[in-house]
Amino acid sequence: SLQVTVAVLIALVLYLIHINRNCLMKPTDLDKRPKLLPRDTIETFTDEDVTLDDIYITIKTGSQFHLSRITYIMNTWFDLVKDQAYIFTDWSDKDLNLTANGHLVNTQCGAGKGYEQLGCKMGTEFDAFVDSGKKWWCRFDDDNYVIPARLLHLVRSYNSSSDVYIGRLTASFFHCIYHGKYYRYQFAHGGAGCCITRPLALKMRPWCGRTKLVKTQMETQMNDDCALGFIITALLKVDITLSDLLHSHYEDLSLLNPNTFTEQVALAWGRDNVVDLKHLKTPAKIFDIQQDPSRFYTLHCMVYPSADFCK
Repeated sequence: SLQVTVAVLIALVLYLIHINRNCLMKPTDLDKRPKLLPRDTIETFTDEDVTLDDIYITIKTGSQFHLSRITYIMNTWFDLVKDQAYIFTDWSDKDLNLTANGHLVNTQCGAGKGYEQLGCKMGTEFDAFVDSGKKWWCRFDDDNYVIPARLLHLVRSYNSSSDVYIGRLTASFFHCIYHGKYYRYQFAHGGAGCCITRPLALKMRPWCGRTKLVKTQMETQMNDDCALGFIITALLKVDITLSDLLHSHYEDLSLLNPNTFTEQVALAWGRDNVVDLKHLKTPAKIFDIQQDPSRFYTLHCMVYPSADFCK
């Protein structure tokens, strides 16, 4: 009957909204994680003209993390990209701005964790990248350790004149209803970092930016990184390029081989989830967990043994 049909349709819509809200992973997707290509099978294209100056690097944080998470970044890898990296936050911290080479951006988006605040921050990052005129936007969170040389090597493997979206998935796909239409999409998990080329970013502008991204989030009920992937993979139909060199605190970091750390692009840390250094074969200064709870100092000494605090 008509009533039964309507009831079924309503139930379907509510179900799709439920599994999409906040990009929650469906249990069935746990068995559908995409298989990453071995490093030796990654395409051999090389864009040698790209330098670090062609990459607009953004780090999203909040005032509550200036003296905790950001400190580890400022004491390690930020200085290597001080001309290319910008910290996007919600507070005008004069001391941090001085340390960050004047590259602290108070987005004035507020300190909350709702769509309005986080989407506004990411949208502001996006707008700043577009205004910069650079070829690549690579964005990270405040719990990422990034190796700039490896980041450059990664983006050089792809054509900056094409539509490229590099990242790491948490699940194979998600679903949503947007403007009355069903969509299937993927997204690069924000906690692992992702990179987007300029041509692709310019095509994203109808749905992405300081106010537009928040609007897209509100209409889809998605977090900011989910909405970014939805715009790219569903609305623009550009596939995500997977990389196993990007890591977030949502994976078990203790399972990573410490002897491959110098090959990675981005590592991470979280409460009770850090890289395990017990089987490290590479000679490096190892700080104890009290001195280095993030393990960023030890990672930095592995990659840059000549750094002052590593001697």
